[in-house]
Amino acid sequence: MQMNIIICCQVYLFAEGVKRLLDENDELRVWGIACNDQDIKKLMELDPDVIISDMANCRKVLEFLSGGDSRKVLLVNDRMDLNSDTVKSMIAEGLGGILPKDADSKQLMKAVRKLHEGELWIDHQTLREVLRRHTDKQHDIHLTKKEIDILNYICSGFTNKEIAKRLFISEQTVKSHCNHLFKKFGVSSRLKLALCAPTYFPEGFAQMQ
Repeated sequence: MQMNIIICCQVYLFAEGVKRLLDENDELRVWGIACNDQDIKKLMELDPDVIISDMANCRKVLEFLSGGDSRKVLLVNDRMDLNSDTVKSMIAEGLGGILPKDADSKQLMKAVRKLHEGELWIDHQTLREVLRRHTDKQHDIHLTKKEIDILNYICSGFTNKEIAKRLFISEQTVKSHCNHLFKKFGVSSRLKLALCAPTYFPEGFAQMQ
């Protein structure tokens, strides 16, 4: 099934480069590039599967989202001051994923597919940079060894199915552990959980392979 994509970017040359990368994949079709509010709104009315945006246009894109369109916006982050509060607020507004501006085509394709499948996506580099600035401590959270293992896998971008296979447990058991983690950290999604992880792992989580 072909994925339909629009690119909303203030710098047209950058957007054109992203379009050329996507055009190399037969699974993807880029409907157009928008650099201003009027063009963004017009292209979004076509109901694309994924919207790729830079920070300059991302807030406007999120404003134009309808209720059922959440989690389809991929932010290509071109700023160094992105913090956990900003990320959390944008996720609450419907952001589906984040990539650094120096991401390669492989990362871009993977992120686009994950969003199209309805999953949240954030790359390890951005996650580490955001979490390095997150200083709140949560000393009252106590996790079991299995929950710690699953939290590490979640922070490394694994799906429930992939986690279940690696830990030799059922996917339903993984879901149950995830629900317990959501409650303990007071969050409602995997990405928000990953954003809170370093408060439990002050030395950094173990990136799983």
